[in-house]
Amino acid sequence: MRRTTKPQQDPVAYANGVERWKILLTLWVCGLIDLYFADETGVTLQPYIPYGWQKKHHPLQITARTKSKRLNLFGLMRLDNHLSIYHSEQSLTGAFIVRSLDDFVAKGHTRPVVIVLDNGPIHRCQVVYDQQAKWEESDVFLFFLPTYSPHLNPIETLWRFVKYRWLHKRDYNSWGRLKKAVFDIIRQFGVEYQINFKALAAKNVLQPNSA
Repeated sequence: MRRTTKPQQDPVAYANGVERWKILLTLWVCGLIDLYFADETGVTLQPYIPYGWQKKHHPLQITARTKSKRLNLFGLMRLDNHLSIYHSEQSLTGAFIVRSLDDFVAKGHTRPVVIVLDNGPIHRCQVVYDQQAKWEESDVFLFFLPTYSPHLNPIETLWRFVKYRWLHKRDYNSWGRLKKAVFDIIRQFGVEYQINFKALAAKNVLQPNSA
């Protein structure tokens, strides 16, 4: 027998959330809305390199750092590799999310926008709720995923690619070099750095009479 945590996800709420998520994805594929997946991550001088090649008897070493600055990122990503990033070296707060989304909304959009978020505290806090009506006046809406559903937020894949594929050992030599590498990846995302989400979209788009 295996010990497991007590189930905390309402299966009915989850199924309903997934169905709505698929509807949003279908609307985006049909060109009726712009759909962004949003989330935060952070990078430090502690490398995220899980493995690497080394010559026999010449082990590679990475310096362990007990303290490091942290570059926090809040990203909004479409599945066609369009990306907006907001960053801070301070801890992210609900107020930071509001300022970021205010700027994002102010850029103007040609179609209604839906921003997919998880249920993190800085997404569900009062300062964010207080601004929702204002954003909706600009046709920008928030959609909260079912609880415990990180697999429904593809921007998590972007964070993994940044940390485990695109950053290199040499990028962790200094704080300045790490920041430059991260910002270079951000600027070149969709050009030099790409993720193919076509299979995800094709698998989950609703077909006629399937909704």
